Amino acid sequence: MRVEIITVGDEVLRGETAENNTVWLSITLTAAGLPPSRETALPDDIDVIRDELSAAAARSETVIITGGLGPTVDDVTRQAAIDAFGGEVDIREEIIVEIERRFGELGFDMPEGYRDLARILAGAEVLDNAVGAAPGLALKVGGCRIFLLPGVPGEMKEIFERLVLPRLASGAEERRKVLRVYGLMETEVEERVAPVLGADELEQLSIISSPAGISVYLPAGIDAGIAAKAAESLGDNLFGEGSDRLEEVVVGMLRSRGMTLATAESITGGMLASMIVSVPGASETFLEGYITYSNESKIRILGVEGKAVETAGAVSKEVCRQMAEGARRISGADIALSTTGIAGPGGATADKPVGFCWMGLADAGVTECRQRKMAGDRGMIRLRTACVCLDMLRRRLLGSRPARDRESGCS
Repeated sequence: MRVEIITVGDEVLRGETAENNTVWLSITLTAAGLPPSRETALPDDIDVIRDELSAAAARSETVIITGGLGPTVDDVTRQAAIDAFGGEVDIREEIIVEIERRFGELGFDMPEGYRDLARILAGAEVLDNAVGAAPGLALKVGGCRIFLLPGVPGEMKEIFERLVLPRLASGAEERRKVLRVYGLMETEVEERVAPVLGADELEQLSIISSPAGISVYLPAGIDAGIAAKAAESLGDNLFGEGSDRLEEVVVGMLRSRGMTLATAESITGGMLASMIVSVPGASETFLEGYITYSNESKIRILGVEGKAVETAGAVSKEVCRQMAEGARRISGADIALSTTGIAGPGGATADKPVGFCWMGLADAGVTECRQRKMAGDRGMIRLRTACVCLDMLRRRLLGSRPARDRESGCS
């Protein structure tokens, strides 16, 4: 099945917004055994969109287009589809009734501009939007299925997962198995799994790296025994499968053990706690988090010794240790995590450059502090620090050895 993705928006082409819809759709479709054959970005130009839709319907079996379905003047995708496929229009008043109801629940009157959303291509199916206003649309043109989805990521994902993917996956090849890894580089992952795979399987292997871990896409239809050996070759660096995230795995491990957690953050500024509480059920295990960005707050809230800050500096093993132990003590948690470091671009010294970070873990047994030199800009350094901290906790709960003293799971 030839599947293609089209993204619409001047803001995308001008780089005014990060376009992640295509990335997410590509990953999701590939995992379902439907890797896209083409990806295109288009401007808010009705003629360009019309022509591309006509061409896409002729060359592909499935077309997914995101963006341009809203009520503003630059939202022209619906009209482009009308122009491309016959020009006949249906007025679906139930769309407006639902949007008015949504606005009413929020205590607002619906702006008049939304009334045009009722005008759709004749014969198109309305895909209701459970989290936003503009609905999606589905239509059949010859042998091609076309899905028009909102550009707002949360709305697009909800409609796609609930109403589009089940239709596509029913005719897809077997889903690809995805292994989730933290603590190795891409080349190390390949070196470990390559001896297990045959030449054809190795050719179809995909290894995708990110600060939050590496995704290893095994070929669709791979023998279960071979897949199990590939997973085994990754050792305790394997933390999950499919779309598993480090924070989900860690929260699950804590919950299954009936253990509680607290955090004390400086460099990550609450990012670590936010990742943890993004997981449903985190309230069963996460007690509280402290953002102690200043030296004074580390001393006043966590009980860090002023002498330690003065002699070793805020970014030091000793301060990191006292932060973790202080958070555990005052929260009463079984385990506490801490972060301190230099995110840049300023604040660095010769012996503590940008990216120099300490992460701590304190439990009833021992306090562990690990140092890393993180790469990337300010945001990337903070994210990588939080991820390494989560992996420290995962390994502690497993009772396995720590990852090596270098940046792990990062591109």
